[in-house]
Amino acid sequence: MESAQDQRLSTLQRDPKPGCGRPGCACALPVSERFVLWALRQWHQDRALPGEGSILHRGFKVAGLLEALPDFAIAMDAFLFGARRAIEIHVPTCSGVSRDEAVLVALCGLAQGDFDGPLLASLDAMMVPTASRVAAVRLKTFAAALSSAGLRLAPMPGDAGGRLN
Repeated sequence: MESAQDQRLSTLQRDPKPGCGRPGCACALPVSERFVLWALRQWHQDRALPGEGSILHRGFKVAGLLEALPDFAIAMDAFLFGARRAIEIHVPTCSGVSRDEAVLVALCGLAQGDFDGPLLASLDAMMVPTASRVAAVRLKTFAAALSSAGLRLAPMPGDAGGRLN
């Protein structure tokens, strides 16, 4: 007969549940997605071109992504001014992830994975066409910089997509 200890799963066999376990909590996101979420929330809160002393500027500098900050800011400005409706972005300290935030992070993943067709179709549905083209180009540059820094957003071949949605 097996003992209770033998019946338990080893630490490696358990289904890992990262984060706190609350549905929609940002703490369960991979670090790359948390960085993008933090950046868009910080950009939304500041609502200005990130200056040298800003939190957003310092965060990108610490992450080694300072050269990608202008592309990120221009893409976010395109969202702000070109969106067909108001986009729900939480304050930086909020633990939940809004549907719009999840979509924006997922769009960065599409940009990083070179899924241009779905990226442009999604942006065209969310934004006026002129703004969507600007956002697409800048998101691709930003996502490439994330990838170069080791922050992977696009699913690896064989991985299931749609973690956020």
